[in-house]
Amino acid sequence: MKKLKNIVYFGLVLTVAGLMCLQAGAITTTSNTSIDKSAIPTNLADTLISVDNPDGDDIHPRLTSGPGGVMVVVYEQVAGLFSAQIPVVWSADAGETWTTQFVFDSIDFTSGSGFLQYPDILYESSIDQYFLTMVDPYAELYNDEMAFIPGDITTAEEASWYGISGSGSENYNFCAAGNIGDWFISLTTEDGYDLIQLFGLGYFTYPDFESPPVMGGFYYDGNSEHTSAPGAQVEMDSGSERIYIACETNDQITVKSTTSDRDLHLSGEQQNGMDKWSDIEQYPGEYIATGSDPDVSTSGGNVAVVYVDGGNVICARSPTDGSTYDPGHSWQMTTVDSGAAPSVFISGSTVQVAYVKGGDVYKAESTDGGATFGAPQKLNSVDGTVSDEKGSVAVNEIGVVWTDTRNGAKDIYTSGASAVAIIEVESIAGGFGVTSVIKNTGTADATDVEATIAIDAALMILGGETTSTIDLPAGGSETISSGFILGLGAADITVTAGGASASASGTVLGPFVIGI
Repeated sequence: MKKLKNIVYFGLVLTVAGLMCLQAGAITTTSNTSIDKSAIPTNLADTLISVDNPDGDDIHPRLTSGPGGVMVVVYEQVAGLFSAQIPVVWSADAGETWTTQFVFDSIDFTSGSGFLQYPDILYESSIDQYFLTMVDPYAELYNDEMAFIPGDITTAEEASWYGISGSGSENYNFCAAGNIGDWFISLTTEDGYDLIQLFGLGYFTYPDFESPPVMGGFYYDGNSEHTSAPGAQVEMDSGSERIYIACETNDQITVKSTTSDRDLHLSGEQQNGMDKWSDIEQYPGEYIATGSDPDVSTSGGNVAVVYVDGGNVICARSPTDGSTYDPGHSWQMTTVDSGAAPSVFISGSTVQVAYVKGGDVYKAESTDGGATFGAPQKLNSVDGTVSDEKGSVAVNEIGVVWTDTRNGAKDIYTSGASAVAIIEVESIAGGFGVTSVIKNTGTADATDVEATIAIDAALMILGGETTSTIDLPAGGSETISSGFILGLGAADITVTAGGASASASGTVLGPFVIGI
């Protein structure tokens, strides 16, 4: 197990802090990855993750994927009534074996209680870092704790750990992680402003491991635009279009979202006396249904929200293409199955939903954005042992984790899988036309991958779209090219490969592309 370093306390935060602006004229590139699941067998063996807490309960797992298809899981390791730590564990073999890299214990923090709960973690490829957020509800200060972990977690010797707390806030309960480029976002629920369990949201950037992070701003949701308090079971996801937040508000499912893409979040533009693009109080919000235990996932302009209503797992999908977001529009609902504790992951138009039914964990998949789902697949090998408490299941593109009781106490299990190909659009470059590096960071070969470069310029005479077919061995990469082009003006460039995509902006000048 590795050590932690740079335990720094931000101290009290002002009610509203102005955000730092991004570098003027910066080009934003956004991307997602695609998983080739053809190598995954239909009868998956499940694997115990939490092996170091035999008499305590391990609960609330969350997972993310890093470089090379490494699975990273965090969870609560409850050792007693007022003792809970957050282990960070990883697997490089699709969930068959697991290594504990770090264990976070807030007793090491000034005023920390030794009880951490509701962790969430994500990986940001553009800066090759993991971001972990968690809360200490009993600490006197620094209740919202966060850690920055190097992208190569398998060799990471140290993680940097920080804490923050709001002015006048108390009773922290839930949290979630998100990001906008190299700005990481920590979202908590807390009591303050005469509201119970309102949202507190902070933006942090950590460009390197030699200096402390920068706090871009911290905001409270005063509920002047939408009543989301009391918020519970908070979940958040951020894609190329915007950030989405889902939570329980009494017996309603609240969804809040930013109204624009990433470029405008830190602009400083004002609305209703608040930062228009970054203040969570300004995020449009709505009740989309009655229900409980929501989860949310977004990919490009697509978004899916799952929740439980009347004993059924419901998948709600937005009818927009992501270019606009209007509270009050009609969401489209599909009943996945009867069940509880749902989790969702969306990539393009593929939606995966994992949930608990009759003490077993199932996964169902949709290939049409959540309109219809195929037959569910049972994942656990021991019948009737999966916990259906809220927050007990998590799913992403290469795995499912859940809370299981087969050993008496609650443990974290995952469905093991054989090798998979993970296709990423690694980079986009200009020059004489456009080139792009397509990479397979998975553990299985990918063949006949269709890759396309699309250039949408003000005037495009030749080379607006070029498609090629490539083979990508596990760990390999291939550079594709648009070839000769001819055009003029500002351009949006999109590269797709096997379901993965990335976008960039530049300027076309004849056969050249500059400014990427």
